Amino acid sequence: RYDLIEVMACPGGCIGGAGQPVSTSPAVRKERTKGIYENDRMLELHKSQDNPYVKELYRTLLGEIGGQTARDLLHTGYRNRKRIVDERLPLSGPAAKGSLDVNVCVGTSCFLKGSQRLLHEILDYLKASGIGHLVNVSASFCFEKCDRGPTVRIGEQVIEHCTLDQAVRAVGTHLPLANRRETA
Repeated sequence: RYDLIEVMACPGGCIGGAGQPVSTSPAVRKERTKGIYENDRMLELHKSQDNPYVKELYRTLLGEIGGQTARDLLHTGYRNRKRIVDERLPLSGPAAKGSLDVNVCVGTSCFLKGSQRLLHEILDYLKASGIGHLVNVSASFCFEKCDRGPTVRIGEQVIEHCTLDQAVRAVGTHLPLANRRETA
């Protein structure tokens, strides 16, 4: 009798899911699938319950399958968790006090929509324009706007579907030309 069945349904199965290098190429997924099946075909054991080490672990430590000891050591509980939005990875050197914060989401969805390229373009722009010392650039892993990426926060302004031109305009709005000359 089952009260709950959990299924991971990664797009393309495990070959396209968590822990795999990102690729949208059907050819890459096809090769990964072939490799996994070929590797598994060569293995002696295909099920964890047939593994003699797992059997020994239950016999010597965990006790009955589904028993309290096994449950305490192997099972976990799930709950809805908000993504970490304040966890940032600084990418530019220390900027002046009161500097502008620029934060780019590099989570999977935004990454697939070009956030990594955009991040590099923003860093290159700041360096080339000589205002890098006025801006703290960091990467984060989610703004909870996965369907509208790449997402960038400049100051308190959040820009969805952000392009380099939009980011440059927003930086210019937050750092008027007069301030750039005074601190340069």
